[in-house]
Amino acid sequence: MNSPLITLHDVSARYGQRRILDHISLAIAPNEMVILRGPNGGGKTTLLRLIAGLIAPETGHISRRPDLRLGYLPQYRSIDRDFPVSVRQTVMGGLLEGRRLWQRPDTHHKARAAALMDRLHLTPLADRPIASLSGGQWQRVLLARALASDPDILLLDEPDTHLDTPSRHDLYTFIQNECNRCAIIMVSHDKDVATLFPTARVIVIENGRTTGQTL
Repeated sequence: MNSPLITLHDVSARYGQRRILDHISLAIAPNEMVILRGPNGGGKTTLLRLIAGLIAPETGHISRRPDLRLGYLPQYRSIDRDFPVSVRQTVMGGLLEGRRLWQRPDTHHKARAAALMDRLHLTPLADRPIASLSGGQWQRVLLARALASDPDILLLDEPDTHLDTPSRHDLYTFIQNECNRCAIIMVSHDKDVATLFPTARVIVIENGRTTGQTL
């Protein structure tokens, strides 16, 4: 078996006085599909933020494979859709995250953006402003942005929220194909989503603890 991409060792986390996660141990293998379920406020988003390195654990520690690359589609989108940028510019923004301000996109970055837009059927929309997109189109743009770094782990926090049935179907089909390229951890409240991913590991997080096989 391949060694884990990331391992959480007896990790706890809190916001203020409230402990959100309580002694969680979890390992994610390459190309693994994990579905996180559970009630709102149970700790799912906090777990993704820990894995992404956006917050530090209160106790325990996290081991990451050297040079691990992560793509993250958060539940609360930080991009203002009224900002006058195009689909192409938004995807390129994901490619350029972490680069210095003076570094311009090179041929490799432009080719990577073009390939992502093609895979997600965004090429005809490349020059359109993001404010003009439908909910399903916008979600595909955000996926392209999250995939820009060619991640080893793709973190998706409720990517199916507010999508109509055809758009959800397209999203799930894309995610199924993407499992051949990277590990995926997805938070979803869709009660049927586990049946669409029969090989996925389902982890329920409630009151800061997990049920199901985690290590």
